[in-house]
Amino acid sequence: MSRFPLPRICNWLFLAWLLGSYSVVHAEAVTNLYEAEVAVFGQSGEARSKGIREAFAGVLVKISGDSGLLDDPQVEQLLNRGSRLVQQYRYKPLPNPPEGVEEGAPDRLLWARFDARAVNRLLRESGVPVWGEPRPSMLLWLGQEEGARRSLISPDRATSLKQQLTQTADARGLPLVWPLMDIEDQRAVQVSDLWGGFEENIRRASDRYLPDVILVGRLSYRGQGSWRGEWILYLPDKINRWQSYAETRAAVAKEGMEQAVDALALRFAPQQVSQGISSLRLRVHGLTQLADYALVQDYLRSLAMIDNVDLLAADPEQVSFLLRVHGGRDALVRGIQLGSVLEPMVMRVSPDPDQPEISEESVDGEGLDYRLR
Repeated sequence: MSRFPLPRICNWLFLAWLLGSYSVVHAEAVTNLYEAEVAVFGQSGEARSKGIREAFAGVLVKISGDSGLLDDPQVEQLLNRGSRLVQQYRYKPLPNPPEGVEEGAPDRLLWARFDARAVNRLLRESGVPVWGEPRPSMLLWLGQEEGARRSLISPDRATSLKQQLTQTADARGLPLVWPLMDIEDQRAVQVSDLWGGFEENIRRASDRYLPDVILVGRLSYRGQGSWRGEWILYLPDKINRWQSYAETRAAVAKEGMEQAVDALALRFAPQQVSQGISSLRLRVHGLTQLADYALVQDYLRSLAMIDNVDLLAADPEQVSFLLRVHGGRDALVRGIQLGSVLEPMVMRVSPDPDQPEISEESVDGEGLDYRLR
């Protein structure tokens, strides 16, 4: 006699088919992590090989989240394998070609895309963290101080600075959001909020943009070609502070942006080097239709720290998965925190001990409990 009733087996088979065939698109996903473009001279084989190697180096930094990765001598071996992982490449014209350039100077762009699965496998085999597509969106408020004058920097008026910082964020795979600095923003945030570090005002003014994190930069001219940047990174549950120094405003802002991405990578990129691979059970509640099951599995498969997703059980409004996770439970929790698909739950004891109340955030001893947002 069969261990499971026939209707339940049929439901499982249909659900398995649905989960394997249904796909969705998530707004939090960064789509250009495995591609890069670099300036090259000509289309010779030597120039192409050099360009692909440089593009692959940029991809490794984006995927790992580690700006210092290329300083490791062992990474040289990884760079040598980049040419075998290229899926596509093409040449593009320079956006603003200079006039009268020297012979041998870059005259075009080389764009290359690399195999995502192969790159992830190569990094994991080498003990390098893989920071996946769901990444925190960061809203940037900038202020400037020259002498006794302080002002907010409007992106529309500082177009060159905006372009440089956007390119820096893009090169690191970070979704960057700029404030509109319209009347609503001007009423909501003042220069004194940035210099005073008034967190409540800054978070309230940022709510309209729905960012995952907020970066505040105060750029001060110190005279004699010297700039200082004072930075505050507002995370959901903590604050990071640091300073940067450079000779120009653009350079000090770029340095601050790089350090912000480094801080986010330390927080959200799975550190599987020290924690290895774990098998975790994830239960998701609030699934009221078949499409919900597909949405959840497709979302889990998009997280870079998850190596494999297996369906364990499916009941009305709940499904259980067995996950193989790089970096352990903490890495999974941080990864899910960035998305807009799942939110954590906690089991609380209600007045009736036979009816436990479910709400908010925690995990039990056997796995993780989440619900569909």
